[in-house]
Amino acid sequence: LLANTLHKQGNLKDSLKYNYLAAEQLLAAGEVKAATSVYGNCGALLYYLGDNAGSYKWQLKTLQISEENDLKYEKARALVNISVILERRREYSEALSSLEQAKEIFQELSDNRGLSYSLSAIAIVKDQLGETKESLDYHEQALNLRKEIGDEREILLSFMTLSSYLSEMNRPEEAEQLCLQALEITDESHWPNMKALVLLNIIDALHAQGLYENAVQRIDEASALFATFEGHNDGRARLKKLESKVLFAQGKHKIAYLALLAGTEENDQIHKENRDEEISRMRIATEVETSLREKEIIARKNLELSETNDQLRIALAKVKTLSGMLPICGSCKRIRDDEGYWQQIESYISNHSDAEFSHGLCSDCMKKLYPEIAEDIREDV
Repeated sequence: LLANTLHKQGNLKDSLKYNYLAAEQLLAAGEVKAATSVYGNCGALLYYLGDNAGSYKWQLKTLQISEENDLKYEKARALVNISVILERRREYSEALSSLEQAKEIFQELSDNRGLSYSLSAIAIVKDQLGETKESLDYHEQALNLRKEIGDEREILLSFMTLSSYLSEMNRPEEAEQLCLQALEITDESHWPNMKALVLLNIIDALHAQGLYENAVQRIDEASALFATFEGHNDGRARLKKLESKVLFAQGKHKIAYLALLAGTEENDQIHKENRDEEISRMRIATEVETSLREKEIIARKNLELSETNDQLRIALAKVKTLSGMLPICGSCKRIRDDEGYWQQIESYISNHSDAEFSHGLCSDCMKKLYPEIAEDIREDV
């Protein structure tokens, strides 16, 4: 609830933070369906904040979780959101493929709200492909569904989209009327970010009608609204361009040029900050991954070294070595130990190593001690 409230207030960064925290807690609690939906919100917010790469990543994650858990609605919603990014990349065939899948799922679920989303998104892609008539038809289908549902926010989006079409068709008066209806919805619902975007369409329509003074008033109103929230960088850039067009039409060419220049610099700076932020995130992620990999390698080597040391300690514990000078009798061959006692050589070696002895007679001693047996053994051999 806090995340949604912050979103409506235009505080997108904090809304993103609380959506993410909610998604992680829901997932940890086993509420996979709710978590998946909130993950989708995170992706949408990243898109509004200008982070298309981050948004695409989150929507793919949402799609994966929904497929793994057979969450049809969440899957369809993720497909629609993915299509928006694909459309921005001009990957229109892929965008339409995603939208057709989403459309089929929403129809299967009898979900008119979701179906209106997919129809509106298809309309946008059709427009990019130059299929204006089909695009307008899809938009009208979406608007009719939204009126049936009574979803003010979606009706608002349809009004805005259709007003843009009417402006392109050189019907600015009709476009303005639709925008004024949309403006009433934003005033009632207290959506400053949506109201600012509606004002952009009104400014465009007023400019087309030559109502420049009215357009300037709306520009000031939109500028004040954009200052109250974050994101919607495309809208901010569009406002500067519209301001420049209106000023130029009023004959204020130098001011128009400066406004356009300021807007261009601001837009470049925004894109630079987004790029720098994305590069920073990638760098940090790479450093963390490298650090973890190095720690894993070191830990594995330490484990192997520890195991080797253990094996050596065990081996050394079993080994006794003889070293140094050993005093030995030249006659009986006994060895004098450290305490001065003379021991048989086999006793001494047994006490100072792990060697064991078994006794026998060599052939020379056999001949000397038992000549008759030695002779028999020789003959047998």
